[in-house]
Amino acid sequence: MLAGRRFRLREPIVAAAVENDGRTMAWLIPSSSVIEIVSRTANGLRMLDVSWDGRVLAMPESAIAERGDELFEPLLGPGPAGTMDGMVRPAQPVPKAIRAAASF
Repeated sequence: MLAGRRFRLREPIVAAAVENDGRTMAWLIPSSSVIEIVSRTANGLRMLDVSWDGRVLAMPESAIAERGDELFEPLLGPGPAGTMDGMVRPAQPVPKAIRAAASF
């Protein structure tokens, strides 16, 4: 599964997005940008939906393979609540004493 994989671009790549008013816009994603794969596009043309700069854009799968380097290190910065290193931990069961205290 490709979703969630992150890449740093070695070269700029052109991506496309449909704006709220229905216009198709082309974006030039600069080199050294980090993109994250969201999913495959619904049209089946070997395009991937990627997240970049708060936008979801469509980008050719071959361009990412040719011009991007996959990142394997964990995300830096604050993660979800209850994490120290940005890595998501599996959910833990609530201890019995806390469940009893929370019930009214």
